[in-house]
Amino acid sequence: MRKAASVLTNDPHNPEIRLRISGEVKPRQDISSTSIRLTGNASEELKQSITLTPSKENPFHITEVRTGKGDNIRFDLREITLDRGIQYELAVYNTKKDKGWYIDKIFIKTDSSLTPEFTVDVFGVIR
Repeated sequence: MRKAASVLTNDPHNPEIRLRISGEVKPRQDISSTSIRLTGNASEELKQSITLTPSKENPFHITEVRTGKGDNIRFDLREITLDRGIQYELAVYNTKKDKGWYIDKIFIKTDSSLTPEFTVDVFGVIR
């Protein structure tokens, strides 16, 4: 990755300095999606799952999962053991019984100092 920025100074000989930064960005975890969309009829079971896989550089265990509001969703978290390590599957279900829409968040806490918490946005549209 490469980024550039300009720094304005009060030095009359160098009023602007251009900085260039480059480096390799390594993901702290592999998340199949950072958002979940639950769309459909209230009479249907609406469910979407995402997978979360810790990286080798940041092995972690999920210690807590909670919703922001939790009025219209429920979730299940499953830990899967693979040859290369562990993986988590987070399944989110709609519980809203009437028409409308909602927005919520799922907060995922880990035992990692690099990523102690991350979030998944949840959007629901019920017809």
